[in-house]
Amino acid sequence: MIIKGKSRAGPQQLATHLGNAEKNERVSLVETRGTIAQDLRGALVEMDAYAVGTKCERSLYHAAISPEPPHLLTPEQRAEAIDALEKRLGLDGHARIVVMHEKLGRQHIHSSGRGSTSRRCAQ
Repeated sequence: MIIKGKSRAGPQQLATHLGNAEKNERVSLVETRGTIAQDLRGALVEMDAYAVGTKCERSLYHAAISPEPPHLLTPEQRAEAIDALEKRLGLDGHARIVVMHEKLGRQHIHSSGRGSTSRRCAQ
């Protein structure tokens, strides 16, 4: 399994990337947690809004989890991988969205969430 992640800004651009159905055969919003908005763009904008009034420039953390083909994660394995990553980063319990992309029989999962509430920045 390959996991890549980074802190970032630009919730609108991230929503466009994650919702891109032209580059992926299937795009699924799997989960929104900790936001009033239940849509991809709204949830990311809402998470980013927590950083307004701080010096934080990259308030979101975005990770991509890619199982080695031809393996596919079950919903339980997907949740376990995301939860373990968040715990390791100190982001467990924070607001998040989870999007799954499928292309050419391969799936990868994107998890994006709000950074630390104490610093209001992603690590």
